[in-house]
Amino acid sequence: MTPPKTAIIRTVPSKEGTRFLFRRNIAGLSVFKRLIFSLQRAGIENFIILAQDISVSDKNWVELGIQNDARFKSQIRWGDLSKELTEDELNSLELPSEVDSVLFVESNFVTTAGLIKDFIASTQGLEKGSIASLPVESGYSDGMYLLPPSSIGCYLRSGTFEKPVTPITLSGPWFYRQKVEDSQSARTVEKELLHEHKLYYSQFMDVWVNSLISIKISSFLVRTPLTPNQITLFGLVIGLAAGILFAQGNYWSGFVGGLLLAATAVWDCCDGDVARLKFMESDFGEKLDTACDNVINIFAFTGLMFGAAHAQGLAQAMIPFLLLIFGGSSIFYLIYFSKGGKGSFFKNTPIYEVIQILASRNFIYIIFIFAVVGKLDWFLWLAGIGSNIFALSIYMCKAPKYHRP
Repeated sequence: MTPPKTAIIRTVPSKEGTRFLFRRNIAGLSVFKRLIFSLQRAGIENFIILAQDISVSDKNWVELGIQNDARFKSQIRWGDLSKELTEDELNSLELPSEVDSVLFVESNFVTTAGLIKDFIASTQGLEKGSIASLPVESGYSDGMYLLPPSSIGCYLRSGTFEKPVTPITLSGPWFYRQKVEDSQSARTVEKELLHEHKLYYSQFMDVWVNSLISIKISSFLVRTPLTPNQITLFGLVIGLAAGILFAQGNYWSGFVGGLLLAATAVWDCCDGDVARLKFMESDFGEKLDTACDNVINIFAFTGLMFGAAHAQGLAQAMIPFLLLIFGGSSIFYLIYFSKGGKGSFFKNTPIYEVIQILASRNFIYIIFIFAVVGKLDWFLWLAGIGSNIFALSIYMCKAPKYHRP
């Protein structure tokens, strides 16, 4: 069975009317738009909307909002659906003859692109003409089916199928799916959907500290017109403020600077949360995020150097700082100028996981600990010596690969 490229969405009246699904936002997007973009991200290219009990003005407003949205890259057309389905209405679907399966989804269904991809992948071993669905289990709703075009009419008329339905049980990690019926269920779904986005994180501090705080902040940010890139730039301002405070060279400035630097680690999750929840990820956004992270790191360490110079003299600060510049530059060159960049050259080696931990900026919390005990100058020495040891480790790991016959 080939992966479906067409999705049929049947508008389902909620307890608060059909318009509710078009206007009620969940994490920054209406229920309807969120479903469209989730399906599109999972590989769907053509959408057929079966509209029932929707005014012409509402339909035009929704269609115009979708077509004018830069995130929408697919094709969409509408079909009217009466309470007594006619053959003419079925024929108006005009599915190409080569289409052997379509996704059939209820308009009040909220899920993630990851789950839809897993569902489609899990159906590829089925025979052509099979019907598959997600079962109701563990508090999760049904609402999405894969079926042949010949079964659409039977389901629309009676809500049943003429042949057995194969239940698809997913192995995860994406499980979340739920239907929105009213404002109360919409609030619950939004909270659960935000929580589901923790699955994007793998580093220890991101999973158990940063994301726990960032999700609460992101739940507010997605309701604002702020873009992910604007959020990233605001994080840069916080990081620069931390560097300035480090440069003062006294305990309380160092403590507040450490606190602000730790805040950048949390904020660094927020721009990603908002980008994913609002389907606004971009290559430019990823590069901007990486650039801002590097600028914050440079500014923070430079601030630590000036702070140490104020407290202990320039010589005591410059030696570890110069060691850090040499070690940091060597690490940057060895990682980013290798084949693949970002440490890809070192995959399947013991050093790769260490590179990923450093890229996650978990070291920020080590700086904060040193700020709390008033020993930021010790951290500068630790970073200066440690960066060179790590650079040497990377070089030793890299050299055998280059000289391998």
